[in-house]
Amino acid sequence: MNQEQAEKRITELKGYYSHLASFVAVNLFLIMINLINYSEDPQLWFVYPLFGWGIGLLIHTFQIFAGGRDWEDRKMQELTGWSVTREELERLSERTDNLVSILSNLNWEKIDPALVETKENLLKAREKIIQMQDDGGTPTDASRDEVVRELEKLEEFVTSAKFRFYDQAQSPDNPVKG
Repeated sequence: MNQEQAEKRITELKGYYSHLASFVAVNLFLIMINLINYSEDPQLWFVYPLFGWGIGLLIHTFQIFAGGRDWEDRKMQELTGWSVTREELERLSERTDNLVSILSNLNWEKIDPALVETKENLLKAREKIIQMQDDGGTPTDASRDEVVRELEKLEEFVTSAKFRFYDQAQSPDNPVKG
């Protein structure tokens, strides 16, 4: 949950608890008035506003704690212990695309055959991110951790001295380019 979502959630909860507090206070007051005047008018009329307002409060409770797609996302995060948002998937996708564009200039097989595995891992990570996005952003812990771990390894490689050597080897002046 990002800052904006957290602030929105806090505002919703404050509104709900305010509604609940006023429900309790006003209805206790109405019950007290009804019971004090019960000897003069033996009718329990406080149940009518209590019931009517109670329905409104019940609907509000459902909206805040059990309603809508937002609830499903929160419950999935709570049950899986993993918080993935569309923004996070977008960031992972963007990181993968950046790595693909950086590494796509290399002639993998001629420079270092071990890089073929790196390329395959990068493409697998990209496929998993696309699959997670298609699944609505509710991947398993293992698939998310696997993608993040692979991206971190690839980013470490791209920022390493070894990659700079490969990148220089690919320059137009170098005959290794194929």
